[in-house]
Amino acid sequence: MRPSDISEIKHLYQLDPERSGIRCISGCYVNGEKSKVVSFTENFLTLPEEERFKYLELFRKTLSGTRDKNLILLKPRQVHRNDGTGDMDSDEVKLLKSLVECDLKDEGVLNTFYDRVIEHFQYIDNYLILLARQDYDVPGKTLDGLELSDASEEVYRHILCAICPVKPTKPGLGYDPSEKAFHNLTPGQIVEMPMNGFLYPAFVERSADQDLVLYYSKDSVDIRPAFADAVLGSGAPLAAAGQKNGFNELLTETLGEKGDLSTVLQIQDSLREIVKEKKEEQESPVLNKDDVRVILTDCGVSEEQMKGFDDRFDALFTIPEPAETTEADTEAGEKKETDETALSRYPEDIPIEERIFVASNLVPGRQLEVKNADFTIRINTDRTELLETRVIDGKKCLVIELEDGVSVNGIPIGI
Repeated sequence: MRPSDISEIKHLYQLDPERSGIRCISGCYVNGEKSKVVSFTENFLTLPEEERFKYLELFRKTLSGTRDKNLILLKPRQVHRNDGTGDMDSDEVKLLKSLVECDLKDEGVLNTFYDRVIEHFQYIDNYLILLARQDYDVPGKTLDGLELSDASEEVYRHILCAICPVKPTKPGLGYDPSEKAFHNLTPGQIVEMPMNGFLYPAFVERSADQDLVLYYSKDSVDIRPAFADAVLGSGAPLAAAGQKNGFNELLTETLGEKGDLSTVLQIQDSLREIVKEKKEEQESPVLNKDDVRVILTDCGVSEEQMKGFDDRFDALFTIPEPAETTEADTEAGEKKETDETALSRYPEDIPIEERIFVASNLVPGRQLEVKNADFTIRINTDRTELLETRVIDGKKCLVIELEDGVSVNGIPIGI
């Protein structure tokens, strides 16, 4: 989904509730013991106006954040037919389609969905599973982008799910308007902004795409890949931080002792150019193994350094075998776990075609950081030509070309 597609759907949740297109909402309140406390389905338009706006705020949040970090486009897997007639929808996709088709009115379908979420959503406190069923009459557009409200091209039928923590309010004094006095307030339960959610089907180029899901995670570091795999039928990619750390690990091992400043800066420049080019096309540039290999070789990484590159790349997307637990560990009541960093990546080894990096997650922001044990230097990414390394009087030096306006702790200095 392009940013414009996401914004178009998000805008529906900023409208007057009666114009939002929401037909009904359903929910299931789950306690810390993973038991259903209560389930409900409501006609959205019959709710009090204040409640409708609160629900819209929760749903709108699941369409917020940074694309490829908080908002991730997933492609649910297909199941191969044994009779050789092709692929078919997985059970996860069938359930998502049933939620859309039943208008959230089939209790059996809803309970099956709630049970699947409860089984696979790892959370120790209370939470609320919310579903909105919505119809969006997609307006046509002229060649210059103007909407034609009376020229609908299709009705986009979809569900939006939000999984929200439910926290107890703190006891304290509060004002009672009826008595015009302050009294002790009874603690209650309040629904907070969602932790995770999804939009199905995805809205791609202003049309429904049944083969894609837009997944939301408030935490861009832990995106709950096992939950996405079990409920949406798609292994989520490495979290943004995991992609960057994994790519840095890959570069470190590939470049080895022969890695130099010039090569690293050239690789970063190449990545920024790819991101810039695709940003103009409103696409998310992804890099598979072959793409990364071409970037490295074009930036001067030698054939000798590239030996073993394929194995190092694949290792980033593979969970290692658990370390053996020794007798001493057992006696101490300890058990060695599989590497936690790897476990946070995927619920299982993913297919080769899905082993990709999102380029925008690999490049630095506005500044590049150069550091060692004694110093940290930050320089704007568009001025890296000011940096170079030299050997001066037998000493390894980082040389920075200085221009006017140099200061130390805010004190101007002369050169």
